[in-house]
Amino acid sequence: MAAAGASSEDETQSKSPTISFINSQKGKQLLIANEYTFKLNKATTTTKYWKCVVNSCSAKIHTDVNGHLMSIYIRSRTRHLMHLVKINDEHSHPSEKETIEVREFREKVKQRAVNETTPMLVLTYAIKHPSLKSEF
Repeated sequence: MAAAGASSEDETQSKSPTISFINSQKGKQLLIANEYTFKLNKATTTTKYWKCVVNSCSAKIHTDVNGHLMSIYIRSRTRHLMHLVKINDEHSHPSEKETIEVREFREKVKQRAVNETTPMLVLTYAIKHPSLKSEF
C-alpha cells in the first residue's frame, strides 16, 4: 500500500503547474499557471490567495508570500488531497494562452518604452515586427 501512495504523490507532483507572474494593465500582479490567469484576492502575512480572472470560474491558487505554490483548489465532482496540492485539471472555461501572450508582449513593450530614450521608435518597431516578440 505504501508504494501506491507514493506513486499517487509522484503523479500529483508531476501535475503541479509552473507559475509565473506578470503585471496587469493597471500594474497589479497577476499569477500565470498552465495558461490560466489568476488575480490576487487576499494576502496575509504568510499566504497569498489568488482566484481565476474569469468570474464564473471557481479555480483558486494559494502561494506563500514569496510566490511559491502551496495549494490549488478547483471545484469539481471529485477532490483529491495529496501532499499540499489539491488538483483537478479542469477550469470552467478554455485556457487563456493568447490573452497571456498579448499581456506579456504589452508588458515588454512598456518596459522598453520606459527604459529607452526613444519610446516612439520602440512602438513603431514592435508594430512593424510582431514576429520578433522575443526581442521585447
